[in-house]
Amino acid sequence: MSQQPNTFNFGGMAGSYDDWYNTRLGRTYDALEKNALARMLPDAMNANRLLDVGCGTGHWSAFFSTRGFEVTGVDIGPEMIAAARAKRITNASFQVADAHALPFHDGRFDVTAAITTLEFVRDSEAVLREMARCTSSPGGTILVGVLNALATVNIERQKGGTPPYADARFFSPEQVKAVLAPFGKARVAVTTFLPRRAAALSLAPLTDFLGRLLHGRRGAFLVGRALR
Repeated sequence: MSQQPNTFNFGGMAGSYDDWYNTRLGRTYDALEKNALARMLPDAMNANRLLDVGCGTGHWSAFFSTRGFEVTGVDIGPEMIAAARAKRITNASFQVADAHALPFHDGRFDVTAAITTLEFVRDSEAVLREMARCTSSPGGTILVGVLNALATVNIERQKGGTPPYADARFFSPEQVKAVLAPFGKARVAVTTFLPRRAAALSLAPLTDFLGRLLHGRRGAFLVGRALR
């Protein structure tokens, strides 16, 4: 696949990045995405060390911490790392690092995760190779969460030219499976099937359940997993 250069600087968003999660729509997306990730995560009792690649302000690092993992978060933006550290997340540490050249030895982590990160990096395959290198084998897990290229909401985001989506590279379910397949047994789940009308947002758990039950392909969020 061809790569798009990521020219969007997330550093300026560090102070406001989490605001969206406090909106009704943001809370709805967040709950469904976390449920989907939880279904793919291994038991932290058996796989404790987790690397959060492109951790941003630590939103997903906090989630992984609540699931019992010892989290190391990395992000290329110093402002994002500062915001993540300020949260004082239990069992989590953060450092500035480029996802294309992770500063860890081979097999250091039981789980490596990249949530809404691959869309915005220069070379997503290179990042996945680095994640795989840092994941223990056999028995490790590579976990990704990405925006679905087939979802109407994501198509509209990109067509609208709104940063950072204008420069993003979204993935279809087939593309996620293809990029994960070289690193282990791959599985992809489509999730976050929201009602079309904002007034029906309270029905989101039901519409998401039905979308997954019927094997829909246009949910807004994809979760992919490769077992080493």
